[in-house]
Amino acid sequence: MPDCFIEQSVTTAVYSLPIAQGWVEPTTSFMLERYLTAEVVRSRGLPALLDAVEATQLANEFVVIADVALVSQHTSGVAMQTSGRPDTLDEVSVALDSVSLTAEALARATVTPFYGIGVTAWSRSSEHGPVTILEDDEALAQPLSERMHDLGRAWFILSSLPFPSHVLVAPRRMLAEQEEALRLLVRELHAAREAAMARPGELLEQLMGEHALNRERVNALLADQTHRLTQRARSGLRELLHRTGRDLGVPSIDAVEIVSLS
Repeated sequence: MPDCFIEQSVTTAVYSLPIAQGWVEPTTSFMLERYLTAEVVRSRGLPALLDAVEATQLANEFVVIADVALVSQHTSGVAMQTSGRPDTLDEVSVALDSVSLTAEALARATVTPFYGIGVTAWSRSSEHGPVTILEDDEALAQPLSERMHDLGRAWFILSSLPFPSHVLVAPRRMLAEQEEALRLLVRELHAAREAAMARPGELLEQLMGEHALNRERVNALLADQTHRLTQRARSGLRELLHRTGRDLGVPSIDAVEIVSLS
């Protein structure tokens, strides 16, 4: 049975937290990592639940398994914090700090097209500025306001499409040689999610105890998430990459093979 990486975060909690807390006893050895990159996953040659845009960089050697994903519409784990109302800002540098490629893609797709803020630079060397992109626990720490904006929600209003934040990938060779093992992996991830959904209060309290979070925002995120890369979710990722992929230097979703095992 292959091992599997999971990017451990508030956004992925329905999969990662039941495993970390022992609510399920999978036969798969799951390795929980705070940040997962395509480079790390490629070097280990193992399945992984990771950032959706990061996953496109594995297209040559990995497939995306549609049966497990994290997809949002109205509430996401990516936010924009501004020094004032968006309509008062223009010609600013956007601070990205250490946010994921997916968060950066979402920011590039919404900051100017939706909020009308002119951008002079996208900076990964600064943590704060007139516009700062926040992700996961930092994005979910405060209620929405005229200075705190949910970019997943903005994307949905702008495009009428959902926002896939994380997808499951597996090496092509494993799909050819160990398909039954991958099917078991998918079932065990489904079991973890079902355990989380059966204990929503405990899940929320665990997250609140581990992070400084706004309860209403986290509740909304967990209620809004769906867990499969449907055709509509694929369209959301395709459109996001169409609008931002060239700037990010990542492939289009058409270069990614997507399979279903259940």
